[in-house]
Amino acid sequence: MLIGKREEFDLNEMAIFVRVVESGSFTGAAKALGLPKSTVSRKITQLEERLGVRLIQRTTRSLSLTDTGTAYHAHCARILCEIEEANTAVTQMQNTPTGTLRITAPVLFGSTVLSGLIAEYMDLHPQVNIELVLSDQIIDLVQEGIDVAFRVGQLEDSSLIGRYLGDVKAMVCASPDYIAKFGKPNHPDEISDHQVLSSSGWNQWALKGPEEQEINVNIKPRLKVNDLSSLYTLTLSGAGIAALPVLIAASAIKSKNLVPILCDWPFEAHPIHTLYASNRHLSAKVRSFVDFVIERVRPNPPWLVDMEGHDQCSSTNP
Repeated sequence: MLIGKREEFDLNEMAIFVRVVESGSFTGAAKALGLPKSTVSRKITQLEERLGVRLIQRTTRSLSLTDTGTAYHAHCARILCEIEEANTAVTQMQNTPTGTLRITAPVLFGSTVLSGLIAEYMDLHPQVNIELVLSDQIIDLVQEGIDVAFRVGQLEDSSLIGRYLGDVKAMVCASPDYIAKFGKPNHPDEISDHQVLSSSGWNQWALKGPEEQEINVNIKPRLKVNDLSSLYTLTLSGAGIAALPVLIAASAIKSKNLVPILCDWPFEAHPIHTLYASNRHLSAKVRSFVDFVIERVRPNPPWLVDMEGHDQCSSTNP
């Protein structure tokens, strides 16, 4: 529906007209609206002039609606009621999580950590639908209509709001069976004596020594694979030692199905953040989801591994 020129459409005049009809007098409407009676009268006159019709028949003692005024009042009352309902609906949407929430995250983080959190969140908020996009590519939140993103690594300068969740890193691991057969390296220099499994494209491990010195270890993998889940399964099966993201290895380390090695020479830790657009009118679904994830993750990140009980490690590392 097209609306004419701005001067042909004045909600304020319509609201005053409805109040006059409901009050039965200009005096009653003026009192209810907190306006001078002269202002109320002038607004009704302006409305009639704008429409080119007589809406109210005035006498010194009373007023009555014309047939046109009766019809116009019915339309105005309906329009103002719908506007009030629209305002109420928007306010409720800001206070109650509802609608579709679009989320993007790196594949590994999404499959190992985020999926379980989303299931729990959906139980708490049945009016929210979720679209989860797992991708290791950087997705433009605005262009792709994404509400919340999760990113691993240092954040680039942007207008997005980033909230810190924790740090993750890779860990060199082997299965107990592998260690029983071949032993374990106690120093990075000994890695060349072992059967190394690696992600495709990795020919070097960048480690930090006990005194924070950087150590680049050249590796000659016997097996390379482009899928971290397969690399994890191969390491569990005893095929060799591998640098595995703690996101995927944590549960097996905790159950001692994998053994962390070279703990004094860790990989650099990388932060995980949740991101959303900078907007002072943040929707309830975005606010509630981000707060939920932070509440569940930040105090005790599920990927943290307590090294106590592992003879190879004497400290607690994420």
